[in-house]
Amino acid sequence: MPDPPRTDWLTQLRERGVIRVATSYSVIAWLLLQIADVSFEPLGVPGWVMTALIVSALLGFPVATLLAWFFEFGHGVRRYADIAIIGVLVTVVAALLVRQSDLGRVPAPENPAIAVLPFENLSGDPGQEYFSDGLAEEMLDRLGRVPGLKVIARSSSFGFKGKDVDARTIGEKLGVTALLEGSVRRQGQRLKLSARLIDGTTGQQLWSGSFDREFDDIFAIQAELAGAVVNAIVPAARGEVTRDAAAPTSDLNAYDLYLSARTQLALRVPDSIVKSVELTEQALRLDPAFARGQAHLANSLLFQAMFLEDANPEQSAALLRRAEATVHKALALDPDLSEAHGAYANLLRQTGRPGAEEQYRRALELNPNNAASWHDYAVYLNNVAGRPEESDRAVERALELDPRQPATWANYLANVLEHEPQRYSRVLEHATRVVGDMPFAIDRMTSPATAVAGYPVDVLRAGLAKDPSQADNIPLWVNRLRAWMPIDLVRAAQVLAGPDVPGSSSPPAVRAHLFFSVEVAGRRGDWARLDQALDELRTRFGEADPQVRSVMAFWLTVRDRHDEAAKWLALAEPVPNMAFPTVLGIDTTYGLMDTAMVRIYRATGREAAARQLAQERLQALRAQRRAAGTTCAMSIFVQGNRGTWLQYASLAANEGLKDEAVDALQGALRCGELPSAFEPGLPWFRSLEGHPPYDELLRERARRVTRIRSTLEQLEAGHAAKADAR
Repeated sequence: MPDPPRTDWLTQLRERGVIRVATSYSVIAWLLLQIADVSFEPLGVPGWVMTALIVSALLGFPVATLLAWFFEFGHGVRRYADIAIIGVLVTVVAALLVRQSDLGRVPAPENPAIAVLPFENLSGDPGQEYFSDGLAEEMLDRLGRVPGLKVIARSSSFGFKGKDVDARTIGEKLGVTALLEGSVRRQGQRLKLSARLIDGTTGQQLWSGSFDREFDDIFAIQAELAGAVVNAIVPAARGEVTRDAAAPTSDLNAYDLYLSARTQLALRVPDSIVKSVELTEQALRLDPAFARGQAHLANSLLFQAMFLEDANPEQSAALLRRAEATVHKALALDPDLSEAHGAYANLLRQTGRPGAEEQYRRALELNPNNAASWHDYAVYLNNVAGRPEESDRAVERALELDPRQPATWANYLANVLEHEPQRYSRVLEHATRVVGDMPFAIDRMTSPATAVAGYPVDVLRAGLAKDPSQADNIPLWVNRLRAWMPIDLVRAAQVLAGPDVPGSSSPPAVRAHLFFSVEVAGRRGDWARLDQALDELRTRFGEADPQVRSVMAFWLTVRDRHDEAAKWLALAEPVPNMAFPTVLGIDTTYGLMDTAMVRIYRATGREAAARQLAQERLQALRAQRRAAGTTCAMSIFVQGNRGTWLQYASLAANEGLKDEAVDALQGALRCGELPSAFEPGLPWFRSLEGHPPYDELLRERARRVTRIRSTLEQLEAGHAAKADAR
């Protein structure tokens, strides 16, 4: 009698081996995916391969079960499936053991370095951008306390925000072994944070993590994330942090305001600094014991005072007093706060009081990754302490920590210009490659020092390297003018009359254009155009403007109209101390005003005043010449009474000291190709004509003009060709 038909599907699945195949397939697929998860990343396998394996495993499951049903593979594969499962299981266990051990692990770098990129704001509210940035900044602060770990400063790592640049390129530019990036979603009191650590050399992911907490847990999240990053990246840097990173404030609203204020201060323009002060004051009203907020307020007040120093000395002094009281509050609240000691050092340096160096050292002892304090300390060492070699080391350390900070590059370039001028062009070219994509960076690094010291080719090359889509402080026509002025005054006049001249919508550029128009006409001896330009200057800015009065006195002196010049000088006096020119300011007038004043005094019967001024200034310039030695410390305008080679040469020539004047001019030409204030047509330099050493110096100048002219023409032609191609 035949068997009854089978209706038990489970029995049929078992007998045909479908259940066995399905189970074996699932176990083997899972184990293989575990092996892939363990091994693919260290081997550098692209992420899409893992995704493809998962999809293939899922699609293969129904195929395997159908084949088992129709072909009854169960009996044939049973034994091989058992062997395969055991083999794969042993492989997975071995791989996991290797992963947990140090076997095969990439050795920790001897000098680990990390950059924290700005976290992406996923909140859907652009107004929360400061919060995601601030969270990344707090990570910088926490990681900066880990011994042995170099942390790149905000101004460098945040420079890549919004740019489509891959991790390996960023790692190469910043010189780091790892990058931390993340995203933040803040919805009400809920905070979701995702972060991942990327190898700076290979671009591979080293670690990832996510956090979903209440907003009031933010400081705990920061501590947890910092610990995870340190454990994942650099075992060599593990150890006790320099001090416990406690929550900076108990008031989250104060913390919110503080983060926004930091964003404003980073812009470093007058309006943003005022906003930084206002926001920080609001934060401190909520939590007066917020030490980091007090230190930030002190620094904001110092910047505000610096911007107002010339325009409103009384208000500047009041701000300095407030800054001092505030920094003492910060130190009283937290004696071990690096930012507070850095702010106090800046205050002492700015007010000329002792103790600044001790404060800088303390700030750096508390946080060796404080790039701002390294930079400020370098400025102190060079300009106050007179220890240029130590200054170079400090500014180089600042650039290690903050390689995309234009202000630091500007100071480094000034040091190079002073001590190793033969390297200046190469360093400037390198700096332009590193930070040239940042708005205003090239302007901060090159103007006006590059033109004043005498590097026309670099002035033009830097100007042409600027991104035309960015709103720069200095328009291209200014770079062209500064480059051509010592080479060809006719070409300089053509630049002033060119299509790029400013319109009424750019007051600073209009002011610069008028001042430069006066200077070019005066240098050319085009007196009709000079009178017209001076009239335009007085009409536009008024006769009460101190710069207008000084310019009138200077050029009337050049024309030997001393009585008129004396009237303008009387209005201008006291003539401002010779200071570094403004970004769009003129060069010659302020640099050579001492000489003009001596000539005015002497021509109007004030011989004693002329003799006293000449003797005092020459004595000071000689002392500076001796102190400078073989360096180029007198190459550029600086704040205070420190003079330049051209000041020294013009005054010595005016007093009939021909050899002394030529020596100073030789120093200027040794330290720069063509210093901008060396105009042979000025009357005091004309008095040197016929003196053999001066005549030879003029021949050398002519040779340089010919050589540089050719280079400038090539640069202009290349730029025009690129513009036509676009």
